Amino acid sequence: MSTATAGGITATATATPTLVTWNMGDETTVTCKGPGTPFRHGRDDARKESPTCGHTYVKSSATNPSAKYPVTATITWAITWSAAGESGTFPPLVTTSTTSFRVAESQAIVTN
Repeated sequence: MSTATAGGITATATATPTLVTWNMGDETTVTCKGPGTPFRHGRDDARKESPTCGHTYVKSSATNPSAKYPVTATITWAITWSAAGESGTFPPLVTTSTTSFRVAESQAIVTN
């Protein structure tokens, strides 16, 4: 939410993520409704799946260029506004951000 005042009129705009489409870099696309669930360091277990939207890599990124998976998030935002006793909506806004992650592989050893 952002608020600004000019000439005695205060305007507020609120942007809410309604859809996030993740290209995970491993030929997987994940689409999530809403913003998802933030990970809380020290409180959440990184080995567990997200309660709202998640992805598990099944192989290491070691064979990829730069040894990382390129990840892109495309977010669709719903935007509302209010000012001077009026209110409304703007057309949806779409933003995209990219980053990359190293993904390690865990080996399991079974002993009897």
